[in-house]
Amino acid sequence: MQNYAKSVATEILRQLGGNRFIVMTGAKSFSYFDENGECGLTFRLPSNFAMKGINLVKIKLDFTDTYQVKFSRVRGAEVKDISRFDNIYCDQLARLFTQE
Repeated sequence: MQNYAKSVATEILRQLGGNRFIVMTGAKSFSYFDENGECGLTFRLPSNFAMKGINLVKIKLDFTDTYQVKFSRVRGAEVKDISRFDNIYCDQLARLFTQE
């Protein structure tokens, strides 16, 4: 199952734009996860990059083959969810990221 979670995270990054996305956003600290069969990718953004202080992004592939995208702000031990989007298709990921 770990290989599946890693391949899902790799595909999400590819759909966002791969290395070009990383260079343009300064994204770092990438990790993949598996929450009861729903896999995905999390990463951090530079604090001065995104609007609304967003510095943590979590993208999860759900059982309907769509994504749940959560934008959060982390300050110390406090995590505040800024926004969440459900039922996002793969071709909408990059556009959603630039809008938020």
